[in-house]
Amino acid sequence: MAVIPSFFCAFLFAISPTSAFESETANALEGAWEMNLPSDQSSNMRTVMTIQAPYVFISSFNVESKEFFESQGGMIEILGNTINYTVEFHTADGNEIGKSYQITTEINRNQLVASIEVDGLSQSVNYTRIDAGNSDLAGAWRITERMRNGEMQKMRLGSRKTIKMITGTRFQWVAFDPESKSFSGTGGGTVTLKEGKYTEHIEFFSRNSDRVGASLTFDYEVNGDRWVHSGLSSTGSPIKEIWTRQ
Repeated sequence: MAVIPSFFCAFLFAISPTSAFESETANALEGAWEMNLPSDQSSNMRTVMTIQAPYVFISSFNVESKEFFESQGGMIEILGNTINYTVEFHTADGNEIGKSYQITTEINRNQLVASIEVDGLSQSVNYTRIDAGNSDLAGAWRITERMRNGEMQKMRLGSRKTIKMITGTRFQWVAFDPESKSFSGTGGGTVTLKEGKYTEHIEFFSRNSDRVGASLTFDYEVNGDRWVHSGLSSTGSPIKEIWTRQ
């Protein structure tokens, strides 16, 4: 019996099958999406996907109960009407890390459908658009510098990554190492940007569910592919970080 990869039950991409340019396709994909649950399924669990090339994150959580269920993500490559996805972290199944999948996709207004076929068995999933990734911070960012003892220090960039995804209304950060297949943590929720202020409203946090419901505000400035992030941490300590667009 053919087995559908576990990731696909919480996975969706969208692309116009007649698109002639990969850049236009990438723009159509970017933003935040939420999985459509069956009408007879009364669950408060949400599955949200955020896409800002060249990364995708998919996470399931329950804001009311402050439960984090799972998250996965990695790099994507768009080729015509298909998307190649390479799993770089997967909290529910570490065996998926390093595997690559090809997804056939289509889009109809704000509805997305993705299909995958494994050993002749096909399955499709539907999502609804949350936002189109329209903000000056929209993108996938990697932390590259951090203030230590009052001085900015460049970080040694190895296989371990801390990536933060920002769309028009949502954020998610993930710390992981695809080479060692290790996962350090993730958190996410909604984000508001106004007059140089960046505010995170936490909806899930893999390390500490008590953080769910909290809001943190920082100063931000974007200079080309560099994002300067500064303010006070949740413990009141001053922080300053440089994130670089991927």
